[in-house]
Amino acid sequence: MNWLSTLSSERVGKLLDAAPDPTVVVDDAGALRYVNGRVAEVFGYPRADLVGRDVRTLVPDWDVAELRRATARQVLPTTLARHRNGHTLPVEVTVVALDGPDGQVTAFFRDISARLRLEQEADRMRDELIANISHELRTPLTSIVGYLELLGELDEQELGPEARRLVDIVARNAHRELRLVNDLLAVSFVDEDRASMVFEPVDLSVLAAQVVEDHQIFARGAGLEITAEAQESVVVRGDSDRLVRLLENLVINSCKFSPPGGQVRVGVTADAANGILTVVDTGIGVSEAERAKIFERMYRAPGAIVRQVEGAGLGLSIAKAIVDAHSGTIAVDSTPGQGTTVRVALPRSEPRLGG
Repeated sequence: MNWLSTLSSERVGKLLDAAPDPTVVVDDAGALRYVNGRVAEVFGYPRADLVGRDVRTLVPDWDVAELRRATARQVLPTTLARHRNGHTLPVEVTVVALDGPDGQVTAFFRDISARLRLEQEADRMRDELIANISHELRTPLTSIVGYLELLGELDEQELGPEARRLVDIVARNAHRELRLVNDLLAVSFVDEDRASMVFEPVDLSVLAAQVVEDHQIFARGAGLEITAEAQESVVVRGDSDRLVRLLENLVINSCKFSPPGGQVRVGVTADAANGILTVVDTGIGVSEAERAKIFERMYRAPGAIVRQVEGAGLGLSIAKAIVDAHSGTIAVDSTPGQGTTVRVALPRSEPRLGG
């Protein structure tokens, strides 16, 4: 005997109608056995039209078997529910299994559309704030770096050894701060920035060779060997400056997390639809839990904090933003203690012929 049979239908109705969220009772076959008044308000169906129908009328992608496996109380992953007029709305669902042989469950739906809109607005305001502050910081920093470079060009009579050493320290730190400000600007990748990109054929093989050559000194300073292995020509359609930034971020990230004596290999291949960039290192690797967060803004893996690796946790989030803007994909495969492989796939483009 389940709990419904111990209460009168009137009392059951009052109990479920008192719930602040749309609430349904679903049987073992996935059929709706009871719906409260909030279901009609949120989903637009008359209550009488829903009783006896499949629960997937409301949640098309639901796996009925998942309901059967529900424990005493379980919060299911956020999913899309369907309104009677056809539009969808994101919902958070809590399922409570009922005692009884018929496998009934009660599902409480919470419309989270307003919450998601607030989160999106907060993200937009944060990006604008970051962009505005970064622009204000970039101008004086660029000036400081420029004058420091001029100081570094003075001869020994004008700038003594000790003063030159101090200028080098200031310049090194100013460059680091300028890189951080540039990263903050890049991370505010709003729609206007994407619209301003110039898409044209870009040869990934040429780009990879350029980036690897530019970072040889950086890699040698870290005790690493960096190499490029590329097919003769792999052309994609993209913004060349942004794609250089993408690969630079991946290469620098690999160098930061690879101990001396290791290797960083940049590869360029292609399949029928995509040009493929891979960056493989022999570094410390990341755990599965860290991989789930690795593209989040400002995320710093525990290993980076312990080892005091320089950075603000922006490099990979910027890389993903650039890949997304090019309608590509980026994935990370890693084994802790053995290394990491980052794979980027970008839609191919036929190279232009003639001038």
